[in-house]
Amino acid sequence: MSTHNPVRVAVRRTLVCGVAASAALFGNVSAMAQDQDADAGELTEVVVTGSRIVRQDFIANSPITTVSAEQLKQNADITLDTFLNTLPGVNPAGTTTSNNPGNNGQSNINLRGLGSNRNLVLIDGRRAMVSASDQTVDLNTIPSALIENIEVITGGAGATYGADAIAGVVNLKLKRNFEGIEVAGGISDSTEFSDAQEYTIATTLGANFGDDHGNAVIGFEYGSREGMIKSQRAFSANATATTSFLPEGLYFPSGNNPTQAAVDGVFARYGVAAGAVPAASSLIGFNLDGTLFSRGVFNSPLQVQNWRYPVDLSVNSALFPDVYSYNFDAVNILTLPLERRSMMTKFNYEWDNGIEVFSQFGWTQYESAAALAPTPISTITTTAPGQNRTAGEATSPLVAAGGRIANLLIIPVTNPFIPADFRTVLASRTGDNTALVGTGATEPFLMRQRTLDAGLRQSNYQNTVVQYLLGVKGKINDSWRWETYASEGRTEIVEAQTGNINTQRLQGLLEAADGGASVCAGGFNPFGRKPISEACQEYLEVSNALTTKFKQQIVQAYVTGDVMEMPAGPLSVVLGAEYRGFRYAFDPGAASGPISGFNVQDPAGGTNSFKDVFAEALIPLAKDASWAKSLELSLGYRLSDSQFKNTATDEDTDSSSDSAYKVELSWAPSDLMRVRASYQRAVRAPNFGELFDGGGSNPQYFDPCSVTSTARTSGSARTQLRELCRLAGEIGGLGAAVDTYVQTPGTQLSTTLTGNTSAKPETADTITFGVVFTEPFGVERLRASLDYYNIKIKDPLIQPDANLYVADCYNYYGNNPGYSPTYKNCTGLFRSGDILGVDNPDDPDGFFPYVNGGEYKTDGIDLQLDYGFDLGPGQLQTQLYLNYLLSWKQQAGAIFPSQDFAGTISFFGAGDGLGGSFPEIKANLLLRYSIAKFDFDVRARYIDGMDNRASVLYPGEASFTGVPSVTYWDVAANWNVTDSISVRAGLNNAFDKQPPTYAPNVQSGTDPSLYDIVGRRWFAQVRMKF
Repeated sequence: MSTHNPVRVAVRRTLVCGVAASAALFGNVSAMAQDQDADAGELTEVVVTGSRIVRQDFIANSPITTVSAEQLKQNADITLDTFLNTLPGVNPAGTTTSNNPGNNGQSNINLRGLGSNRNLVLIDGRRAMVSASDQTVDLNTIPSALIENIEVITGGAGATYGADAIAGVVNLKLKRNFEGIEVAGGISDSTEFSDAQEYTIATTLGANFGDDHGNAVIGFEYGSREGMIKSQRAFSANATATTSFLPEGLYFPSGNNPTQAAVDGVFARYGVAAGAVPAASSLIGFNLDGTLFSRGVFNSPLQVQNWRYPVDLSVNSALFPDVYSYNFDAVNILTLPLERRSMMTKFNYEWDNGIEVFSQFGWTQYESAAALAPTPISTITTTAPGQNRTAGEATSPLVAAGGRIANLLIIPVTNPFIPADFRTVLASRTGDNTALVGTGATEPFLMRQRTLDAGLRQSNYQNTVVQYLLGVKGKINDSWRWETYASEGRTEIVEAQTGNINTQRLQGLLEAADGGASVCAGGFNPFGRKPISEACQEYLEVSNALTTKFKQQIVQAYVTGDVMEMPAGPLSVVLGAEYRGFRYAFDPGAASGPISGFNVQDPAGGTNSFKDVFAEALIPLAKDASWAKSLELSLGYRLSDSQFKNTATDEDTDSSSDSAYKVELSWAPSDLMRVRASYQRAVRAPNFGELFDGGGSNPQYFDPCSVTSTARTSGSARTQLRELCRLAGEIGGLGAAVDTYVQTPGTQLSTTLTGNTSAKPETADTITFGVVFTEPFGVERLRASLDYYNIKIKDPLIQPDANLYVADCYNYYGNNPGYSPTYKNCTGLFRSGDILGVDNPDDPDGFFPYVNGGEYKTDGIDLQLDYGFDLGPGQLQTQLYLNYLLSWKQQAGAIFPSQDFAGTISFFGAGDGLGGSFPEIKANLLLRYSIAKFDFDVRARYIDGMDNRASVLYPGEASFTGVPSVTYWDVAANWNVTDSISVRAGLNNAFDKQPPTYAPNVQSGTDPSLYDIVGRRWFAQVRMKF
């Protein structure tokens, strides 16, 4: 390469000065900076992801997909996850659309759908910095400017890379020996609405120096994404889920029911027929003029009655007037806004004696936001004074000793704001809710509300990630070399929350004789959409700043070389050792106690350390034989000692010593074909979240007791089921409402999750078998691979889906054949009409900790095809990537059955969260026609049709809907104006394919991580290199 280009000379001088300054800095950082360039040094070797042994070819022994830098950027994606999630072996999980269920603004990759915490993200073969308590890597923090290509290996790799590599690894390989200046910019937006703009600009500078002994490169990148709210798209403008948290307020009889005569008498004044508002159901809401309305019952003759508000965007018009539900989705976020700045640099220098020093430094800072509808109240549990189990539970003298009220406000009959018509209804009560003090007409009553005046529950995130590395490597002799490096990374995440409500204070206002007017101006009136004063807003609102910090330190050293010469070639080995240390600290800020809105969390923190030794061997068994061009065996082993400590409680977990190993066989009978097979044992240690963290979960659920369910209408045991529905629950079942109760769509229940310091590592066994073809049958430029994979995880760490407990109580799995209300998994259901919560019957506090149990199993087939040929005056290149999923089975504990979710689409809160949709076929077809200075690209993305996951959880039920197959077409054209300048433009989702809608769904009526929710987008890019 020429060293006389004036631009390159200027770049070289600039970078050399920067390197000199960096050298001075690194000299003072000592061991902490010794980690990052050992990763970079690996780029100078012919090393395939999945091994550290230098090979004479580029062929891996496990299924591997390579993505070039050009492919990453050719559709103007500003973050890595956008492209990677289109790959057939990837299940889209935490993405730019993950608002609710949220992912804290982060983006992850989820291989094989086994969870983003079960694969590793590497940079040049070394671990990237983590950004969450589950020790996952946020892809938003990795700029693409310096990436040369990405290798995705979707089989276990624990023997090579250590804990967490159960489903595989994603290895981001950086540019090597880059010289010159490259500037690239791109912009994209919706063609129909111009409301989803993204743009990015990146600059890369690189130069060789020291008579080409060294190279330094630095990249800068800026990206921005415009956020969208759900009302900007027709498919998401109306919530497909419903809510009983209404801004007008909703009354819950909860066992102490008013008489039907009293309810009929009041509603008769409004011209409503007798019986149109069942007294035992949770239907009564409050108009501004003091009258009452009935919200109606979904899919029944009982429609909305006496509604006196406008039918505007706050009303779910897709359901009204069949039933009224607040349309919380109208103001919710559809795509998260993002603004990101990043910088990455790498440097290496080799002396004449073969000693090479390398370093790497990366910095990223970005801001994002997530928001939910105004706070529903209450979302916590209230107990009698002194009986709250955690600081997050409220207390009230209106709760009887030993009683618990979940997710409801408790209001005394002395509240001054009670409308006169409603007082008439309350006065007819003669029953007793044993969880409350008093009986009959004087007993307190229960309600739900939603505070519009407090605004959205919004989280504004600022994420800062820094990682630096320094390493040295060299040769011992002609056949042996060594390498050592050390790295350190730090992550800080600041989350500013607004919109929380102090429920203890609110409960106090409701209990006050004046409705709280003496505490804050006007007090709090929950009966109707009544505004509250600024003073009461300040009294109730809780703004908060939460801070999460992570620190990661890694030191690794290994030697590799040829032990002996065998008839088929040298026997090569790797011997090494590695230390990994992590520190996690979570500060929940000033907000604590019983708060509705975002889940209140306790301070948390921990440390863990891993001390590993590892070895690999490549054994050539045959070469140039009549039956084998080559036959080789690869072996690997890693022993890992791990120790965790909870710094919040000063509690140490038991140390663990675990082994990972691999056996790989590669047989090439000729130059045209190679057969590969592997067996991998991988181990994953519990992460900080599984050990120490807690929180709440609010999944959607299906209620078998709805009179519209298949089990109630035509099930063989419908009589027994009716009686179970009438009785079963922690404080009783449906009671008198058993023959009228209809579940409204998308209702959610609450569970409480906790960590478990007794959690043990999980193990996985992966088997792959495949065939690789190179120009078979004499077809030039044809390459193909066909691989079968089988992954089985034993005793995975799980928190079972609450739907399993609901289904098991009502005998969908055959465990409660007598339909007994005292069956264990019935006793944890908390019902007040709807199921409001599920307690774990095996935990004294009802919490759901992570536990080892059950298993995950998945198997499938991967196909890759690459073929090019001359066509007219140009060339056509085709690539096909296809995954056929044979099974994806999960057993969440010994009492639950193994369930196969292959071919199903997920819904809100199901399973392990995001990434739970499993199309049986997912494929990408890429076509490029090149002629002269032009390239024309077509990409087809196919996602197979799926049934609803709920149909597996509740076998026999017919109300769930699935989705048809979807194909997206992307087109683009590239003009290489000169050797240094290229211009590209195109359309993503060229035919404006809308996402399929189904119920129940993940959010916005669909699965927004899997499907395109923006619609057709145009994009343009310019790239210049000198």
